Amino acid sequence: MAICFHVVAAYAQQPEGRQVQGVVLDERRQPVPGASVTVKGGDARGTSTDDGGRFSLSLSPGAQILVIHSVGFETQEVQVSAGQTSVTVQLQPALSDLDEVVVVGYGTQRKVNLTGAVSSVDMKNLESRPVVNVVEALQGTTPGLTIQQSNSQPGSRPSIHIRGINTLNNNDPMVIVDGIIADIQNVNINDIESISVLKDAASAAIYGSRASNGVILITTKRGSKGAARVGYDYQYAVQTPTFMPQIVDSWVYAELRNEALFNSGRPLQFSAEQISGFRTNGPNANWMKEIYRPSSPQQMHNLSLSGGNEKTTYLVSGAFTDQESMLQGPDYGLKRVNFRANIETEVSERFKFSVLAAYARNTLSDHAYWTEWIIEQATRMPSIYPIRDADGNYTYPSGSNSNSLARLEQGGRRTSWNDDLSSILNAELKIIDGLKLRGMAGAQLYYNRLKENRKAIPGSGDQENRMTNSSQRIQNITANLLLSYDKTWGNHTFNGVGGYAYEGGADNRFETFRLVDESTYDIMGGSQTSNTGNQEWQTEWSIYSAFFRANYDFADKYLLEFNLRNDISSKFRSGNRSAWFPSLSAGWKVSEEGFYPESFKAVLPFAKIRTSWGLVGNNRIADYQYQATVNVSQGYNFGETIYPVASFGVANADLRWETTRMFNIGADLGFLNNALTFSGEYYVNDTYDILINIPVPGVFGGGAPIQNAGRVQNKGWELSARYQLQTGQVNHTISGNFSDSRNKVIDLKGTYWINGSDVNTIVQEGYPIDSYYAFRWDGFFHTAEEVSQGPHLDGITPKPGDIRYLDKNGDGLIKEDDDRFVLGNRFPRFLYGFNYAAQWKGLDFSMFWQGVGRRMVWLRGESVEAFHNNNEGPVFDFHINRWTPNNPNATYPRLTVGAESANNAAKSNFWIEDAAYLRLKNIQLGYTLPVRLTEKLSVNRFRIYASVHNALTLSNMRVGWDPETADGSGRIYPVNRTYSVGLNVNF
Repeated sequence: MAICFHVVAAYAQQPEGRQVQGVVLDERRQPVPGASVTVKGGDARGTSTDDGGRFSLSLSPGAQILVIHSVGFETQEVQVSAGQTSVTVQLQPALSDLDEVVVVGYGTQRKVNLTGAVSSVDMKNLESRPVVNVVEALQGTTPGLTIQQSNSQPGSRPSIHIRGINTLNNNDPMVIVDGIIADIQNVNINDIESISVLKDAASAAIYGSRASNGVILITTKRGSKGAARVGYDYQYAVQTPTFMPQIVDSWVYAELRNEALFNSGRPLQFSAEQISGFRTNGPNANWMKEIYRPSSPQQMHNLSLSGGNEKTTYLVSGAFTDQESMLQGPDYGLKRVNFRANIETEVSERFKFSVLAAYARNTLSDHAYWTEWIIEQATRMPSIYPIRDADGNYTYPSGSNSNSLARLEQGGRRTSWNDDLSSILNAELKIIDGLKLRGMAGAQLYYNRLKENRKAIPGSGDQENRMTNSSQRIQNITANLLLSYDKTWGNHTFNGVGGYAYEGGADNRFETFRLVDESTYDIMGGSQTSNTGNQEWQTEWSIYSAFFRANYDFADKYLLEFNLRNDISSKFRSGNRSAWFPSLSAGWKVSEEGFYPESFKAVLPFAKIRTSWGLVGNNRIADYQYQATVNVSQGYNFGETIYPVASFGVANADLRWETTRMFNIGADLGFLNNALTFSGEYYVNDTYDILINIPVPGVFGGGAPIQNAGRVQNKGWELSARYQLQTGQVNHTISGNFSDSRNKVIDLKGTYWINGSDVNTIVQEGYPIDSYYAFRWDGFFHTAEEVSQGPHLDGITPKPGDIRYLDKNGDGLIKEDDDRFVLGNRFPRFLYGFNYAAQWKGLDFSMFWQGVGRRMVWLRGESVEAFHNNNEGPVFDFHINRWTPNNPNATYPRLTVGAESANNAAKSNFWIEDAAYLRLKNIQLGYTLPVRLTEKLSVNRFRIYASVHNALTLSNMRVGWDPETADGSGRIYPVNRTYSVGLNVNF
């Protein structure tokens, strides 16, 4: 619940009596500033708490009752006995969250009056999470918000989707921080005051052309009036992998290798003596474990200073994050520095302004290769080979000319620096009561630099010295001017806001590289002209917009909202640049009607239904797509001279906006005196004019231009509930959410396309986007008779123990053109989250569970196949349960190598895993020192805590990979389990 900071004038106290000192705390025993403290009775005596939650009040000699009130908390009465001179009061959160103020586009609204689909994230649930970015902390907190973290490599970016997939192009939501588009990864989580997720047209249409994928609004903290307050947060954590595939021991490997060679008609590789020697003397290596540290540290510091006087308030904060990589090597990892200054000044009763400035610097150090290469090599290497020999030298087993550990430790370094600087100036003029003029101007600068020095490794196949330098400079400007009006008369309440906005930006990039045969120095200069390359790009864009929103409330029962925005985008040619995006929504508070039975109010005191309809857009395509580009090639020889040739690329000048038509219907209910709140939503998003490439006849003589020709429909529902109760001295908060979305391609003008190599996906009318497309396995062949009678892959004769495939067209042959099926997709469905928090005196406990009810992941290559691609490895524990004549009920086919594996290696749903999971995302225990001790320490609050992130995962994944892993060959850095301790101190 939000705490309202306000000042209550201290009234003249009676000279007689006693002075009572006190402190007011919230449910987490944190001071509550601005709480009113009055004496129950006929007089007007009272005061308010200071920034430390303290107050002083003169009382008459006898017993008195104090009344303590603060917005967002239950009003509490405290008996002060005769002679008592001190008191400690702990307020409890108000049982209902319906009066919560929610940030929406260009303003705020009370949750009770919302007609759109807006979710507000409870920032208390994110407190002290050991995460290095806001996105990971949001996973599972909000219905309809899908966040997938396929790995935890420092600098990685989890994917974000709001209400599923709406287009065949960019599906990223729009992220706005304090009024300007920003990178959510660079926001310090300790600086955030509120996060709102706008999910339907009623809430998002005011952002128009980039709102079809939803909007995330982040508002940062501001200072408060009163004495300066210092806050310090420290956290130390240790990271370990959540999952690691289990490689079999060397002697088991040797036995299985012999079996696979025998099944493939090849000579055996290991004698009985060698196998026995592996068991007694080794080696028994695990290259996957060797390339990772057993654990790696992570630490975060945050320091803030806030305060102010009657005219000016301020908040200044700084943070430092240091996340070390789990990969072996010299000081790999992420270091981030954040700085923020938010200052607000009331020049007069009618005019105020604020200046908001933020800076983030990310420094990412990594090896100079690609992580996929490192993990691929380590995964494929069997346990019979040590990663180093007895003398400590790197080994290069037969069939391999590289060593993953050598690449990490001696292969050079790649370092990138990312600077994110933003500045915002806001001004507000109160023209007359209810009428305000607001202006905002913001600028943002991103400057990214990368320096790579890949070094040749003696004795290996890695003999390339490569030096690369690149830079990117992005500058964005945002400005808007808004006029708002609020008026209440009788049963009528009206609020309107209209404005004009401009956004524009430029992106400049440059890259140069050199290949040097002899020097290992990272020097880009010199006279070398061969084995070098230079590239440069530059793009610019702009959007001019006008928008309007009107809210009308009659008798606090009937709610209407209308939004309209017009965007003019440079991404389209003149004549197609302008588009209108309207929305209309309505709400009805049924519980406020006179006919609503009193018996219902005892059980269901609040009931509201609402619906919305509107249009939003998507212009997230590359710049200049409507213009033909000029391509210059080497050309033709005439005599001894080569003349360059210029040609024009194919373009479509008639490109226009992608548009999503959104429909939403929902209900908000309050039970048990609104202690239990419930919300439900059903929505349909229909995106048309999707920009796609449609094949053209070969006689056209050119490539396929992009066209507005696709249509995708997305349907889904969302449920959320929150319950607050008190049992004795224990306060409980229970919340949960459950949601689902499913997309379907409606129109591709009769075309379809298949993507991928190792993993095939199809985009086809009637199916979800990027559905898996492969053969369907039908058990194993068990006898030669079954083999002779069963269908075969074209050109391949299987044997008993091999995978059998369904013959879709019944011709006896399994062919890609005839017998593939659509077999689900990677996008998660049935997402849920559950949070429980409890406070008892100074102790606080919370646990947060998050999960996915349905998700498929197609693993290929060395992530699942024994002896993949004729390599010596890998062999995992689950390969032990392979088919043999004595084990016909196995879960893996017979072991084979080389060409003999062709049947089983075919692309089929045998390799598609059930990746549904339930994860204990965070569990935390904290203790806040009582006031009597913090006063001795001269601090307002002192809390210590311990936390485990990604503590437990329950999944049916059989192969040892994390269920959030991406499909493919499993060549990804693992997801972390993080153990942390920390403290929060306020002075």
